[in-house]
Amino acid sequence: MAVMDGEGIQATDNLNVEDHPAWSQVSILDISGDGTEQKIWIDPVIWDMDQPQFTCSPPCNVQMPPWTGATSTVNYPLLTVSSGSWTSTVTRAPLVITEWVLEAETILPHAGNNNKLRRADQTIKPTLATTPFWPAVVYNGADGRPTTTSAQGPFPTPPSSIGQSVKNVRVVFGSPESPLVEECGFLDFYDPFCVHQPWFFGNETGLGSAPNPGDVENVWDARTMCPRSLSTSSSTSSGTPPQPTPSPFQQGDPRTNSVKCYNSGETTEGVRMQSAARSFCGIISKDVLEPGYFRLIDFPFPYNGGIGIVIIAISLEIKRRCSFIFSESSIFSESLCEKYLSVPTDSCNCAGVNGKQGGIVENNCYIWRIDPNISL
Repeated sequence: MAVMDGEGIQATDNLNVEDHPAWSQVSILDISGDGTEQKIWIDPVIWDMDQPQFTCSPPCNVQMPPWTGATSTVNYPLLTVSSGSWTSTVTRAPLVITEWVLEAETILPHAGNNNKLRRADQTIKPTLATTPFWPAVVYNGADGRPTTTSAQGPFPTPPSSIGQSVKNVRVVFGSPESPLVEECGFLDFYDPFCVHQPWFFGNETGLGSAPNPGDVENVWDARTMCPRSLSTSSSTSSGTPPQPTPSPFQQGDPRTNSVKCYNSGETTEGVRMQSAARSFCGIISKDVLEPGYFRLIDFPFPYNGGIGIVIIAISLEIKRRCSFIFSESSIFSESLCEKYLSVPTDSCNCAGVNGKQGGIVENNCYIWRIDPNISL
């Protein structure tokens, strides 16, 4: 007799023929796990519904969207930092938490006796996830350079009223699975590639074999073939100067970078690609770079190999819940903009500094494109 989750598998449910003699067959019986597939990410729009719900075809492993219906304030601990004989106390403004990460849910057709598994076609109460580390703080060290650290010790447990405020969610059995967002569409503490700034430094708890989140230069190198190095981090704060107002939106995380090389079409010199990228970043630095932003600019250059001119098209698209920061007090400056646009140049057509055909670099927040074309 075959049993799964405490329930017998009926022979009559697995008949292999319609005529006499009747016989049954169970081809594959997976008893090593819960049978769920890759995680699906539920769109936060469910919280705008009168009755939040989503559709999935069990078995499904579901990452619930962050709960935004409650707000709480947490005092950030004072940090004592030192280097040699230099010592300072770093303060950070209290954290105003408006998004609460929820635990993933496993949905099966029949949950059986396993209380951790959910049954489809039911209403569930999502659970707040434990916050495993503190967000990063950037301060000016003894040499005046930005240095990243974070508080140690456990993050405070939220008031019980926060968990109680989370709405019940209806799970509908069916297809297509919806509403969904792309993977890492929002913060997930337990997937290192879905930890966004300013959380991405943390204290490295539970980050497994992922690149050291405090070493962003290595993160860039791990995600692209041959880019130049650049250091990125969250906004600077120290015990003396006032902190800039933090952005309510996510920033691009280089650990999620992916590159698509065109490897076809018009070619041009690397120095022209760099010049066009520098001009593009200078122009958009005056724009409001918030969710939904898109801009495409063409940069013409004399063609030195025949008739016509080379036009380098550069564009930036910013995804939902994301922004790009240009500010004197922020490390997210024109140099970071140029860094992104250098990736398709330096990571594609790597045989030399010329013969560049461009490409696309995309991460959790941005889609950057640089593409040389000939125009007669």
